Amino acid sequence: MRLFFCIELREDVRWALAEVAQECRRVLGPGSWVPPENYHLTVRFLGETPEEKLPQLLEAGKNVAARTKPFALRLDTLGGFPQPKAARVLWVGPRADVPEFRGLCQQMEEAVQALSFPPEGKEAVPHVTLARFKRPIDLRELLAKVIPAIPEVKVAALTLMRSELRPEGAKYTPVASWKLGG
Repeated sequence: MRLFFCIELREDVRWALAEVAQECRRVLGPGSWVPPENYHLTVRFLGETPEEKLPQLLEAGKNVAARTKPFALRLDTLGGFPQPKAARVLWVGPRADVPEFRGLCQQMEEAVQALSFPPEGKEAVPHVTLARFKRPIDLRELLAKVIPAIPEVKVAALTLMRSELRPEGAKYTPVASWKLGG
């Protein structure tokens, strides 16, 4: 099964992001636009995972969540991966560094490496993916625009999510969720 740890977003945050995506779509045109119900902040992508690892991952998620205090962040800037002038991914994330998010990702990284998952290999950047593009696209002009205010994200839980890839797009199903701080 294909799994990842994430922060789920409240409905009001998802709909505010959907409005931003709709405006971006008017400017950028075709792409693979993520449906609002799939918006989330990835903490650690695991990929295809043997089912026998699930009990250990559930324990790891519970332990990391218990050691992490709730925190908040603002999604207030647009970005592009791998780089704005030739992006394949359009995202929204915080303009400022979020040490609490970085700490959560680091704890999760250590926990999954202890379960023999390979190192992530790249720094965790808090972001919500809005769209993916087959060909690189220049986002610099779009990224210069100020986006409308998005409600503050109150991070109070960690979720282990299952991802099923389907022809009509990915379907995400929560496997388990833990409140931060125990």
